Amino acid sequence: IRDRAINGDMVALETVYLTYADACFSLAFRISQDQALAQDIVQEAFIKVINKIGNFKNEGSFAGWIRRLVVNETINRVKSQSILRLVVQDEVEEPASKDLFDFNWLIICQDLEELLKNLSTESRAVLLLHEVEGYTHKEIAGLYGKSESYSKVTLSRAYKNLQKQVKEQEKYNAFK
Repeated sequence: IRDRAINGDMVALETVYLTYADACFSLAFRISQDQALAQDIVQEAFIKVINKIGNFKNEGSFAGWIRRLVVNETINRVKSQSILRLVVQDEVEEPASKDLFDFNWLIICQDLEELLKNLSTESRAVLLLHEVEGYTHKEIAGLYGKSESYSKVTLSRAYKNLQKQVKEQEKYNAFK
């Protein structure tokens, strides 16, 4: 189907859209936490897929190429709607654990998605891109046009914010 889509076959392009649109929406929504914005992002990303499908060079997976277009569009939209805080190099802190999923406190979380909604858009995006999508700090920094320390600090702050939320949740649950 990919090859037919590359050659401009409209049925194949529709199949590509139907195959990947839900996953793309999910990714855009997880980062933006805005349903209407996520829908716009997916629409714009698939316009780019149609216009740039001939540029796909079979280097990596086709799904990965589409995901990259969605991530880039999402970050560009989020950046245009937010004022990003400047990060000073001296603020770089290493989290207690480099792997979010090593923390025992995560097990007691009732709803990780709910906790993620409480993070800033930038923190949520960096955390999802790094921990879920597998982007490096260098790649994330490139998406934002910032230094690697921006990504590291933002991720560290996201970890701390999640830990704080879970501790507050534990206290609340202890009084129930």
